[in-house]
Amino acid sequence: MLEGAIQNPSNPRHMMQLDPVGQTLRIRFGDVLVAETDRAVRLLEIGKRAYAPQYYIPRQDVCVALTRTARSTHCPLKGDASYFTIDGLDGAEEIGWGYETPFDFAAQLSGHLAFDLRRVSIAIDAAR
Repeated sequence: MLEGAIQNPSNPRHMMQLDPVGQTLRIRFGDVLVAETDRAVRLLEIGKRAYAPQYYIPRQDVCVALTRTARSTHCPLKGDASYFTIDGLDGAEEIGWGYETPFDFAAQLSGHLAFDLRRVSIAIDAAR
């Protein structure tokens, strides 16, 4: 087990690790700056497989207006996810999601959003 990992109480093999990034992170959808933060957390998750790292951004650091879509999904480790599009972009697809009321053991994700790495670009400044 990873030190400090958060485990799914009903499946100890499903776990995640959340760590502060500690660097400035910028997310863009094409030319649109979606978010800029120095308060991102990186989530590493292991379940049926090891998933690609994901970055969660405080909602206050999102630079664009977002609209919640009708889509939702459930994660047994994090809770129910809501999905978002960028307001005012014609044909904009869902670019991100968040756990508005995560499980108690995943409460660190409350107030944070993640973005689909297939649809956005992420730049992380070099460490100082």
